[in-house]
Amino acid sequence: MKSTNGDCPVSNEPAQEALPGLLRDFAEITCPTCGRFRITRTALEMIRGRDLDGRQFALTQAKRKAPEGKIPVIDSYML
Repeated sequence: MKSTNGDCPVSNEPAQEALPGLLRDFAEITCPTCGRFRITRTALEMIRGRDLDGRQFALTQAKRKAPEGKIPVIDSYML
């Protein structure tokens, strides 16, 4: 999986990736601005080409769709 390089894929601010480098279908990000969320491997590749508004919109959609108490997940359909 491609690393987030220490930056949030939504805000481009410094962030932490939980368990970086493990083979799985998503990255889990903790950003001081965006909060905690997951992003699928495909979406991570796609989001880099979006402008800030498009990236923030995808995160907003993920937060709205997440059941209460669950970590939001950005997937490629939101991009």
